[in-house]
Amino acid sequence: MALAKPTHIERKRENFEIFDFQLSKQDMKVISELDTNISLFFNHQTPEAVEMLKKMISERKKQMRK
Repeated sequence: MALAKPTHIERKRENFEIFDFQLSKQDMKVISELDTNISLFFNHQTPEAVEMLKKMISERKKQMRK
């Protein structure tokens, strides 16, 4: 999350006004349905991914020793 660092008092007031809303139960339902529990990248918990990461770390360690 990016944090704003305004120098003008009016901009500071505007930044605090982002919390002047409420989410309805319907809003929360829609938001909760967005989570599919599936990564859009790769599943780092699969055995194949773990082995790939272990190999990558091992290779980098070897390169650092040179």
